[in-house]
Parts: sequence; C-alpha cells; structure tokens
Amino acid sequence: MRGGMRGGVRSGIRIPRVLTITVGLALLCVPPLWAHLMPAQQGTLNVLDNAVFAAVALPVSAFPDADDDHDGRLSLAELRAHDATLRARITARFRITDAEQAATLDTLIVSMEPDDRAPGGAATGSRHFLALLKVSFARAPRALQLTTDIFGRTPSEQQLTIKATRGRDAEVAILSAGRTSHQFFGAPLQVLREFVGIGVRHILSGADHLLFLLTIIAAAVGWRYWAGVLTSFTVAHSITLTVALLGWVRLPASVVEPLIAASIVLMAVLNLRGRAVVVRQRVAIVFGCGLLHGLGFASAMADIGLSGAYRAMSLVGFNVGIEVGQALFLGAVLVIAFLLRRVGAGRLTDPRVPSAVAAVCGSVWLVQRLLGV
Repeated sequence: MRGGMRGGVRSGIRIPRVLTITVGLALLCVPPLWAHLMPAQQGTLNVLDNAVFAAVALPVSAFPDADDDHDGRLSLAELRAHDATLRARITARFRITDAEQAATLDTLIVSMEPDDRAPGGAATGSRHFLALLKVSFARAPRALQLTTDIFGRTPSEQQLTIKATRGRDAEVAILSAGRTSHQFFGAPLQVLREFVGIGVRHILSGADHLLFLLTIIAAAVGWRYWAGVLTSFTVAHSITLTVALLGWVRLPASVVEPLIAASIVLMAVLNLRGRAVVVRQRVAIVFGCGLLHGLGFASAMADIGLSGAYRAMSLVGFNVGIEVGQALFLGAVLVIAFLLRRVGAGRLTDPRVPSAVAAVCGSVWLVQRLLGV
C-alpha cells in the first residue's frame, strides 16, 4: 500500500523481482472460479399441512462403509447392498422435528442420482445419492427444526444448503460442522440474524469479491479514502442487489460473472499505472464496478431465496452481513500489512504486489468465464 504502507522497509529485494515472483505464483495457483455456484450438497423441505417432505443430496464420502471399491462413488449395486444401513444412519443423523410436538418418520427412500459417466460412456456411479423423507406431525409444525451432522470430505461438501417452503414462505439454512441445526420460519430478528451470517460468509468466501476489495484498499492509505471507496461500493451493490431481487433488472450469470472478473483487472491495472490516486475519480469507478458486484450478490441470493414472510428483513440482513464481512477483511489486511513491516517484508505491502496478483487472477477468471470453463 502507498504512503504509510512503505514505512519500515528493510528487505533488499527489488520490486521488479517481487512482482515477477508474484505473477509467477499467481499463474500457478489461480483455480477456476465461479463465485456464485451453490455447494454440491443441498436439498429442500416442503411443508404441506401437517407433513414435511424432504429431498436432500448426500455425499458418498460421508458414508465410507458403503463405498466397497473405495472409488469415491456409489454404484447401484453398492446402494442396494447397503440400503438398510444407509437408511438407519440417515434416520439417526438427519432429523426433522418440531419443538412443540412429536414427529413420526413415515417414509425414507435412498435413491441414485443420475450417473456420472467416464469419457468412454461407461457408468461410474455418483458422488452423491438422494434421500427422500416424509415426516408427519399431529398438526402443522410451527417450530420446524432440522438437525444433521452429515457432511462430506471435499470443500463443496462441508456445508448443506437447505431451502424450506411453506405456502408462499421460503427460507434458506446453511448448515455446517460448526452449525448443525436450524429452526425455520422464526421471528423477524431470527431471520435478520440468519441473513447477516449468510452475507458475512458469502463475502468472505468469494475470492473475486475479496480480490476486488484488495485492489481498492491497496490503492491509497487513509481512513478518508477507505471510507469513500467502501461506501461507494456499498451503495452501488445495494442498489443493484435490491432492484435485481425485486425483478426490475435481470442479467444472466454468463454476462455478470465475466464483467466482475473484468472489474478486478480494471482496478489492478489502474493501480499498476503508478499515478497518484484522485479520490473522486476512484470513488466513481468503484461505484460503477459495485453495480456489477451487486448483480453477482443478487445471483447468490436468488439461489438461496428470501424469507417469504420477511423479505425486507432478509435483504437488510444480507446487506449488513456483506458490510460486516468487508470491515473484517479490511481489518485483516491492515493487520497483515503491519506484521509484514514488523518482520522486514515491507516491500510486499507495495500496492503493485496485490495489484499484480489481482491482474493475473482476474485475467484468468475472465478468460475462463468467457469460455464457460
């Protein structure tokens, strides 16, 4: 970072060498990224009168005893051989309850997802299988709760995204090993708290959003500058997030995602040009880019779904969560920069270093998204 971020430099490494190493590492490490794809492990709950119907994709890696050939996939033969064991474990570890009354499991069926196929066309089994459940209550559940600790081994299987519907009401829950239970259709403050958490997790797990934030944070030093650009980004993405979720603006992900990658490249190139930052100009550019990122946030929210009873509360909570996540990220960047200066690696805090990483990653993502990789 410019100005104060250059203080305490002791390293003898020259910036061109640092940039060369940075670019090389970025090229080697950057993975394909579509920021707004939902995890592979997901499902639905549908409340109809006094019954709840559930369909959930469960990872084979969470049931290693059923994978007889240890290939990470479940074949039809393996499913049939372990049907009783799978149903018993799901009954014990995937529980749909109501705090006010007893639940009765009427039906539990395990079924294959469509087979993944090898290049030659041979069936190879599936990494997930379906669990279909029907749970009944004496009367319509009012304190519906889902509790499960079934999670797989791969990153996309570390959380379970469940969307519950009850008439016109719809609500999402994202469960993980650290949060194994959720009560649906709760009070307004509960909905607000839930969507704040979703917003925080979304921004902190979105590599492209974080890299964009890094490019605008690194361009200059000072609370006045940071407040200006972050406020601009916040206002912009809040506008497009809101109008998109209200259905006033619709753009496909195939358009929005490449534009988000292009915004990262744009901000990185502006930083690498080495000219003094004109705050008003930078705030305006960030605002324009923020409009694009808001459409990306809307894509994620569309997949999740707003709470039917408290749509406004869901939207406010998600926006607040995004801002909390941004503040946490800014704090982390400042702490890391401080520690780098303390250990004599102040050269790494030069704005051209993160900007070079952003330029490389953003360019790779842009090409991938244009090609549909």
